[in-house]
Amino acid sequence: MHSDEYLYGSDVEVPKLDAEVVMRRIELLSDNLSELLDHSYHIRDTKRVDAVLKALKFWQRMAKESC
Repeated sequence: MHSDEYLYGSDVEVPKLDAEVVMRRIELLSDNLSELLDHSYHIRDTKRVDAVLKALKFWQRMAKESC
């Protein structure tokens, strides 16, 4: 992962992510994933499950990096 200076330029203050917002997104994604996985494998929307997993991974990484 590139540094903020590399991506945004020098002498730029990049705002930090609000930890509460990031954690709430993770909670909502996790809840939705649980609901999606409750359906039988044969009728499950696997594309949606994949999208939710990708979003969950992204926000978990953001949470880790914002600490």
